[in-house]
Amino acid sequence: MTSMSPNKTTAFAAATAGQLKPLTAFAPFLALSALHLVFQFAHLSDAANISKWLLMPALLLAVLAASPARRATATALLLAAITLSWLGDITPLYANDFFFVLGLSFFLLAHVAYLVLFMRGLGYSRPRAWALVYLLWWLGFVALLGPALGSLLIPVALYGLVLGAMAAWASRGTATIAAGGALFLISDTLLGSNKFLDTLDLWQSGFLIMATYLAGQGLIAWGVVALQRKAARAGAGEQG
Repeated sequence: MTSMSPNKTTAFAAATAGQLKPLTAFAPFLALSALHLVFQFAHLSDAANISKWLLMPALLLAVLAASPARRATATALLLAAITLSWLGDITPLYANDFFFVLGLSFFLLAHVAYLVLFMRGLGYSRPRAWALVYLLWWLGFVALLGPALGSLLIPVALYGLVLGAMAAWASRGTATIAAGGALFLISDTLLGSNKFLDTLDLWQSGFLIMATYLAGQGLIAWGVVALQRKAARAGAGEQG
């Protein structure tokens, strides 16, 4: 394993001046996520609902604290996706169909922001071949939930299509980003199935939905920041 020369180290330090190390920056998000999952597992609904308001703001601050490219298009798109996800988080999805569609709309826009991030911000031209599995997932998802959706069939099918596309384009990224996209998709699959399938008795549904959701969001954000720091390190190498 090689180390950076003193000149390269100095250049990288200058490029990342004012930024925290990723683990330090993401520590509050990780701690809040763990606390929220404890509340979910223990069925402490009030505490879980309160802590849920803090999760995406903590992730947003982590990105701002660790990213060496705060003004980059990729950073702006990542922050937009996290903010839209937060709006979806604080919408009472289970209250009635209106709030469900409202929350769905926020998450739909979040997935669009992630999709544009992968396609334009990170320059991923097309998914990997194995990502065809997400098309099969979408067909199965619509077929499974369709009979129970009624008037919500079209919005849920559209949401699933964008969600699958987001996960598919995430496959072109690093393993961290690809895993994040897949976990986000799993979380939404669990949420939709738990809401619409009366015959499904999902064990610890709130815990499982939020565990996969938080892991997905966190891995995507971590992966993007890691790519930016790698680019800054490469730029420092060229200057050294």
